[in-house]
Amino acid sequence: MPVCIDVVVGDDEPLRDLFRWLREDLDVANYAAVTLAPSVPADGAMGAVEIINLVVGQGFTALNLALSYASWRAARPDAPTVVIRVGDASLAVADDSAETLRAIVTLLEDRSSRRTGTETPGRQSRTTGETA
Repeated sequence: MPVCIDVVVGDDEPLRDLFRWLREDLDVANYAAVTLAPSVPADGAMGAVEIINLVVGQGFTALNLALSYASWRAARPDAPTVVIRVGDASLAVADDSAETLRAIVTLLEDRSSRRTGTETPGRQSRTTGETA
């Protein structure tokens, strides 16, 4: 499952810092290909020059990314807002609160279950509000 991460600032240094952090976190790096890629902003829009791409494989859990992000954020409380995108869903996060970590896990699990068709019938998606 491809996951894209960028930051909401014109400076790419916080993004590169998060990229290095994710690459050094064995709970992420052992189960996901972590790369930097050029960003393709919408027509006429200003955006990040680069984005982090994660291609996650088996063994990767949403909690791996959430905990790695939380560790990075705790060490950098003034870091800019981070945007995590999975398919057509996105989540902007700016702290390391338990609520933020739950939102990251929910985003990744909801998107993963949609890809694999394993969503529980009648369960409402927290990221889209749709009922399966």
